[in-house]
Amino acid sequence: MNITCHNCNTKLNIPDHKLPKDRESTIVCPKCREKIQIPAAPKSHPPAEVKKSSFYQRPFEDRLNALICVDRAELKPKLNSVLDLMGLNAEAAVDMRGAFNRMEYNAYQILILEDDFDSENKGATGIIERMSAIDMSLRRKICIVLISRKFNTNDNMAALHSSVNNIIHQDDIHHMESFLSKALAEHKNLYSIYNESLKLVGKA
Repeated sequence: MNITCHNCNTKLNIPDHKLPKDRESTIVCPKCREKIQIPAAPKSHPPAEVKKSSFYQRPFEDRLNALICVDRAELKPKLNSVLDLMGLNAEAAVDMRGAFNRMEYNAYQILILEDDFDSENKGATGIIERMSAIDMSLRRKICIVLISRKFNTNDNMAALHSSVNNIIHQDDIHHMESFLSKALAEHKNLYSIYNESLKLVGKA
């Protein structure tokens, strides 16, 4: 703390850790021996909590549902942790048939699919083909994210040809939370505009 003696105008620099934080204190000016009153330091307030977006504050019953279709054991806990942090209800399928069974009885807003999932049965290809064959009004509600070994993250052309909404390269998994947040926001905005357009032409 910088202090100036009111008697001789000597400037003093007192280390903060030597001053009591909860009460006034007194020091003696080394030049004129005048007593200097030092007020108590203002109480510090804890930093304001950063508000998370409403996406992260959804009540449990309003959370979006996610289906994870990956084979690599090390990926599943990472994805579960990210999705839980984002407020998503996550379930995992062990193979293509299990994925179909889950989709038969549950509505998922996001599908995370590894490109070599259930590779013996061409699981990833089978799931994408099935998703492409369902009614478009249902398909538009599902954001499909492909975890790829060969395509770069956000390769929109590859995503289009692969019939998925977004692609993330396997080496970018540590950015999954920010990637998914952006992907879901873009998906919601895209189809909000699409649905509004349908209403305008009387097809919704």
